[in-house]
Amino acid sequence: MKTYKYNINGNDYEVAVEGIENYVATVTVNGESYTVKMPEPEKPAHHPVVVKPAGVPAVIDKPKKYGVKAPLPGVIVDVKVKPGDEIKRGDTVVILDAMKMENNITSDRAGKIAEICVVPGESVMEGKDLVILE
Repeated sequence: MKTYKYNINGNDYEVAVEGIENYVATVTVNGESYTVKMPEPEKPAHHPVVVKPAGVPAVIDKPKKYGVKAPLPGVIVDVKVKPGDEIKRGDTVVILDAMKMENNITSDRAGKIAEICVVPGESVMEGKDLVILE
């Protein structure tokens, strides 16, 4: 169980994440247990295929950016990149704590970091974009 300390509007909180299952987290805040429902990850958008008359090739509307996604639910420990960084395939972009283990999350392609989607201490579900590559 991972414990975090937060100060929100001058109030101190000690938060322990006890477990996450089916988008429901069990947490203890200052010694009191809570069940927290988390949003399910958004389903990827469908990219339509534009059909043109014969003789003209069809155009597929492809996204120009690529997200490195969380492979499992957990808590962000560290973000190893910043916007504008050039990375190679296999470079670590985020460290994710899942089930008391720190996991190096790597990119499966090279690119330039366009956006960071998470911050240390944030809980994420499987499939959430961690960073966006151009």
